[in-house]
This record gives sequence, C-alpha cells and structure tokens, in this order.
Amino acid sequence: MKFAVILLAGSSLMATAAMAANADAIWYGGHIITVDAKASTAEAVAVKDGLIVAVGKKGEVEKAERGPATVMNDLKGKVMTPGFVDPHSHFTYALDMADQVNASPPPVGPGNSPAAIVAAFKQFATARKIPAGELIVGYGYDETQMQGGQPLTRDILDAAFPNNPVYVIHVSGHGAVLNSLAFAKYGISAATPTPPGGIIQRKPGSMEPSGLVMETGYLPVFLNKPKATPAQEVSQLKFAQAMYASAGVTTAQDGASHQADIALLQRHAAANELYLDIVSYAFFLELDPILKANPPATWGKYSNRYKIGGCKIISDGSPQAKTAAFTTPYLTGGPSGQVNWKGELSATQDQFNTAMKLCYDNGLQVLVHVNGDAAVDAALQAHEYAAAGSLGKDRRTVLVHSQFARLDQLDKYVTYKIIPSMFAEHTFFYGDVHVANRGKTQAYFESPLKTAIGLKLLPTNHTDFNVAPINQLWTIWSAVNRTSRTGVVIGPDERITPYQALQAITINSARQYGEEASKGSIETGKRADLVILDANPLTVAPDKIKDVKVVQTIKDGKAIYTAP
Repeated sequence: MKFAVILLAGSSLMATAAMAANADAIWYGGHIITVDAKASTAEAVAVKDGLIVAVGKKGEVEKAERGPATVMNDLKGKVMTPGFVDPHSHFTYALDMADQVNASPPPVGPGNSPAAIVAAFKQFATARKIPAGELIVGYGYDETQMQGGQPLTRDILDAAFPNNPVYVIHVSGHGAVLNSLAFAKYGISAATPTPPGGIIQRKPGSMEPSGLVMETGYLPVFLNKPKATPAQEVSQLKFAQAMYASAGVTTAQDGASHQADIALLQRHAAANELYLDIVSYAFFLELDPILKANPPATWGKYSNRYKIGGCKIISDGSPQAKTAAFTTPYLTGGPSGQVNWKGELSATQDQFNTAMKLCYDNGLQVLVHVNGDAAVDAALQAHEYAAAGSLGKDRRTVLVHSQFARLDQLDKYVTYKIIPSMFAEHTFFYGDVHVANRGKTQAYFESPLKTAIGLKLLPTNHTDFNVAPINQLWTIWSAVNRTSRTGVVIGPDERITPYQALQAITINSARQYGEEASKGSIETGKRADLVILDANPLTVAPDKIKDVKVVQTIKDGKAIYTAP
C-alpha cells in the first residue's frame, strides 16, 4: 500500500509538472501576421509566463503546448499582429489631456473656427463647474484649419473668458494662444522681448502680444504648466495608459521628458502602476540635473516597466507653424509676416554639439527633433562633432520626423547609421499646407519612407501624439496612401506597402529601441505583446486601412484592453 501511495503521489507530481510545462494560452482561428524575417503567417501562437513559446501550425502548436489548464482563444477570423511599438510620441501629454479641452479641428475634434473652439471651452467649463480665476487649458489649435482664415486671438479669448486665464496649446505642441489673464499669469507682456528662436505675435502697430507664442517664446508657459495632485496623477496615468492600449500600443514613448516628468513616471513605476512599457528621452536643456539624479549606468534598463532610453535634442520647430528651419525661404512668409523667412534653429550649433557629445560620451542613445533641412544639417554636424573618429558606429541615433530631409542627407544617414523616424501622417493633416509653404517638389518628398527603405535605413513611422492622434492604423494608412485632407496624393512615389508600414511600427520600432530581440515580431522567445484587429490591414482596400479597429491588446500575455 505504501508503494502504491508513493506511485500515486509520484504520478500526481509528474502531472503537476506536465501541467506547469504547458502553455498558459493558445490563440488560433485567425490570420496571424508574425512580421518575422521571412514575412510568414501562422495558424496558432502559444504563450507561457508572458513569453511566446510556439508559433506555427495549429495542430503542431496544440500537440506541443496544450494542456488541461491551457486557455484556448479562438480568433474567429480576426487578425493578430505584434504589439505596436510607438517610435515617437509624448506620453506625458496624455496625462494632461485628461483635464484639457479638445480644440483640435476635424476629424480629431470640433475646433475648425475660433467660435467652435470657444464653444468647446464653454461646454468644458460648464461641465467641470470651473470657478472664476481657475486656469482652463485646451489642446490642438491649428491656425491652418480655421474657416475663412480667422485666427484665434487674445481678444477673442478675452471676450469669452474675462474672468479665467485661458490658453490653447498649438497642434504642434510648440506653442499656445493665450488670453490676457494667462499672459499676466506667465509674465508675458509688451515689455517682454522675443527670445532667440521664439515667436511672440504682436498686435499691429504695437508690442502687445496678440495671442500666439511659439517655441522659446512658449517656454514660460510650458515649464509652468499646472501641477497635478497625487490623486490626479493616478487618475491621469490610468487615462493615458488606457488611451495607448486602446490603440494597440504596448511600448510607449515620452519623447521629450523634463526632470519632473521623469520623476513622476519613476514614482508610479515604483508603485507598480504601469502596465505598458514606457521609455523616456531626457530633454537636452535639463540633462545636467537629470544625469545627476539618474547616473548613466541606470539608463536603458527597465525597472517596473519604465526606463530612461536616452537624450532628446530639439533642433527646430514645426513646418505647419512655419517655425521649422530650412535652407530656403517659406513661399508664404513667416508666422508674423516676416519676409524671406527660413525659420530658426531652436538653439545654437554649439549647444547642439555639446549636448550630443555629452550623451555620446556617456554611451546614451540620442533622438534629435528635425523637421526642416537646415535642422537636419545642424543635427548631422552635431553628430560629426560628437562622434569624431567613429562616425559610423551603430549608436541607434534617431533623427525624429526627418520630414524634409534631402536625399544627400539621407545618404549620410546610411553612412552614419542614423535611423529616420518619419511622420507620414503629415501628408494627410498638413500635406496641402506644406505644398503652399514649401512648394510641390519639396512637399512631395516629405517623410520619404520609400526612399529610406530603398536605402535600407529601416525607418520607423510615428504619430508624434498629441500632434496627431495615437492611432497606429492611421500611421499605416497614411504611409500607404499619402492622401491629403483635400484628396491630393502628396508624393505618390513615396507610398509604401501595407506590410512595410506595419514593419515601421513593429520590428523597426523595436530595433530603434534596441529591443528587437524581445519585441516587434511574433517569434518564439519574444515577449507576448500582441494586437488583435477586426480586419487585415494588409488585404483590405488601401483607403480602408484607417477604419480597421483594435479588438484587443495583449501585454506579456495578458489582455490590457478589450474593445467594448
């Protein structure tokens, strides 16, 4: 009897061990796009402890991995892809958006006129019961989409909100329109000189600010934005993560993190409140205090789903706001009526050189915001200065946007092993504006993804959220179609295939982060970061790609978003 008991006990232990070896879950019954090196598809994927343990034929995966406790998930004809790896956005902007007015123009919001923006602000103020004296902030103002060309001004906001400081963040994220109480709050007046690299629009015949401030002229506002309470931080973090997860994003970027942003994300990571992987890039003007608080040896390593990935240098502004720096003039003049306006760099070449060298010397990855070709020149010069003696070392340096990079500059990207992270959504949102501002030839080479792929640069393609919505299917759609708001194809020769566009937000983005061994494709041994879609973006009509919906987002094998 004792022998029998031992046998029974042994069998139980072996059964338990066998169950432990089986997959936690298997997905099957749909179209599984692996984005592996062979561009293969699969019938089933098995996951164990947050990792992919088998990919292939359904029968073979089940035979190898299915056990009594394995959860079988029938895709019912839906489509699975790798989780979307966000190559560039501003995650902490989403925290603020939880308590801001959406003043974006259609199709993102209602703000296609000053009256529509004021109406949205009034509705928000009423719903929130905002008292007199309290600041009200909105986002998404786009002067290029105002009906009749009427801009939003200080006077319009004053008339609507005489008792509240109000400002509306420009769609570029590089400026805002303020009312008088907001100007007083942030110490900007007729006596305030326009800082180098900045814009303070003035009333005609006066030094009085008319409303719009941009670039360095916006810094007093940006650096003193409202501080959330601890309870608000928790609520805002839930809001922001849910927004990204609903878009299929499993790795998110905070693309220009200030010291306070890094501290905030570290606090919440330490409290285990992150379910997305979040990567910060430290703002170059605050590198000294950030490095003092975070020694270089701690960068590039996740701690509770958060890491500082590297440094972020801002080289110029935005082309739609006419603050991007070019080597030739804008055809429509400057944002304040300047003649022969080429835009301006955000800082001096010496400042760029010093920041790049500081990061390179500490072995840190660098992302540089560049839009105009003069800004690309400045970034390449900074690389040549900082990387002297090893110009072609693979540092995963990224030139973010690279919207108007010239072909000769892209050739240097190849030589210097620089990654272009492009912004094809601009072809929809601002393609018509770029044609007017820069001319057809230059506008049609905006975000030249096909050329970059032909040069084997492995480009990524981003939303720059909240400049554009955090909608990854829109990034695929825009790269494939390049259709403007008015239906014009902006650069037909630079359109790419849906599969190439998918690579740009999966495996190429994972490589940009140096995480291609663990993310970006559905392969054995990689993390089970997965997205389920209601249709196949590779086979639907190209103009319907933007209508494909995220059904479920899975992070490390667990659902973090399920569509209602």
